[in-house]
Amino acid sequence: MIKYLYILIVLMLGINLSAQRSISFSLVSEKNKIEIGDELNVSMRVTFPSSIAPSTIQFPVLEEGLSINDTIDVLKVQPSKSESGSDNQGNPNITWQQNFTVGIYAGGNIEVGPFQIIIGAGETADTILSNVATISVSTPELQEDKGFVGIKGIEEDPFSAWEKFIMWLKEYWLWILIPIVVIIGTIFLIKFINKKPEERRAPVPVLPLPIVLLNKLEKIDEENLWQQGNHKAYYSDVTDVIRRFLEYKYQIATLEKTSDEILNSLTLSSINKNDYNQLKNLFSLATMIKFAKSMPMAEENIQAMTIAKGLINKEIRKLK
Repeated sequence: MIKYLYILIVLMLGINLSAQRSISFSLVSEKNKIEIGDELNVSMRVTFPSSIAPSTIQFPVLEEGLSINDTIDVLKVQPSKSESGSDNQGNPNITWQQNFTVGIYAGGNIEVGPFQIIIGAGETADTILSNVATISVSTPELQEDKGFVGIKGIEEDPFSAWEKFIMWLKEYWLWILIPIVVIIGTIFLIKFINKKPEERRAPVPVLPLPIVLLNKLEKIDEENLWQQGNHKAYYSDVTDVIRRFLEYKYQIATLEKTSDEILNSLTLSSINKNDYNQLKNLFSLATMIKFAKSMPMAEENIQAMTIAKGLINKEIRKLK
């Protein structure tokens, strides 16, 4: 019985050793030479027979920010992945892979690893170590009285504050213009909405000048100037209205001209003889009153107004 037990133990150990020999745990680095402080991509790969359940294997656990030792920090960790395949003899296997990035902060030959995996549990558990990746890390050379090689001096900013502002404005002018336009537009819109509608006044019709002058004569007539003895004021007002009418009707200048000069100008116009004679009588009477050569009778005062209104009324009838 004891003999068979020994045989069984030997067979199990042989199977176990055979399984271990068929498991490979490799550590591969992207580079074997870097400068201090550079990032280095590293890959862990475990290949084992499909007969071994992945759940029975404890793979290395890496986290970002983990310090492997005093000189190596884990900077990035990619998700692990597993793929099924077969070896050179066609035996099915599984490959587990973990990619990560480390930072090395010491010079010389730095060893990354080994890492370990544990197969099984308890007293029968086996530990397999990966290889060690040796990385040559170079550091800046020191020269006497020169400090670190490659360190540049402090450079002064070639642009002034105003030049920086102009460059910034050229790049972001549109983002400044849009809010300004929106604010101005909003202000005008609010003012337009709140503006009270003004009462629209009916446009005052523009009267033709002959009608305006006729109304002026009516007003003079209502003032009763000659009835109050103001003969000069009466004839002055009437002749002023006639002067304006003649400028309008015959396009002649009457300002600062004597009656005779106005009559001479009319001889060259299209005025008919009857109107000309009436104007001549009116101006003659006004001249005598102006120089106090005579006192007009009531009939003459009425006649002067009648002549003036008649000439203007004749023009008004043509406008209708």
